Amino acid sequence: MSDQQLTDTKQCLRKRRSQRIELTVPVVVHRPPKEGPQFSERAQTLVVNAHGALMSLAERVTPEQRLLMQNIDSGEQKECRLV
Repeated sequence: MSDQQLTDTKQCLRKRRSQRIELTVPVVVHRPPKEGPQFSERAQTLVVNAHGALMSLAERVTPEQRLLMQNIDSGEQKECRLV
């Protein structure tokens, strides 16, 4: 990693609203009917923070799209917006 990349990374980390934590949470992601063709996909979080999560999906999704994410363990479901 170059010195510039390291500096950019450090600046980005200082700007974060909350700490990121590597945490694997099994979820099911759904696309609501109003957002386009429906799909349901099992996935898992890679990183979480107080404002969201990072995960990899096989389904094509776009920024600003709204999805429903359900925690498989707890059953809790939340609407989320992709960024």
